Amino acid sequence: MESLNEKGILLFEMLLVLLIAASLLLIPTIYTKHTKNTLENQLFVEELQSHMTAIQNYAILSGNTTTMIVSSQYKTIQFKVIDDEQNELNQLIHLPETITTPDRKTYYFNGYSGNLRNFDTLVFFINNTRHTMAFQLGSGRYNWQ
Repeated sequence: MESLNEKGILLFEMLLVLLIAASLLLIPTIYTKHTKNTLENQLFVEELQSHMTAIQNYAILSGNTTTMIVSSQYKTIQFKVIDDEQNELNQLIHLPETITTPDRKTYYFNGYSGNLRNFDTLVFFINNTRHTMAFQLGSGRYNWQ
């Protein structure tokens, strides 16, 4: 016949095994969330650069003025071809949860040149780290830092 002490040890052993198994199941989810956020941020930056290059190239080739509107309130970036609401380049991208921008700005790319009308630095905070997109004077080129 088992004593009461042996039943207590068996219960303790079962709880210990359950705790180890649960902790082993949680480890991948912690790393997966970090990896997901990192990939989401990288994809956003690539998508932003791709859309900005496309809208600028369209301004150069078509002669139409294009805009990029950054909204901190709605956490969006809108790309538009002025006076052409049906253009396929008119797109809206959303900032991921881990990316913020402090203000609302509108950038105009001039037709035939692609140059910006106003020169300013666009600031993003990605995981509380400051990144800037500084536009170069006299061109539509930029540096991402």
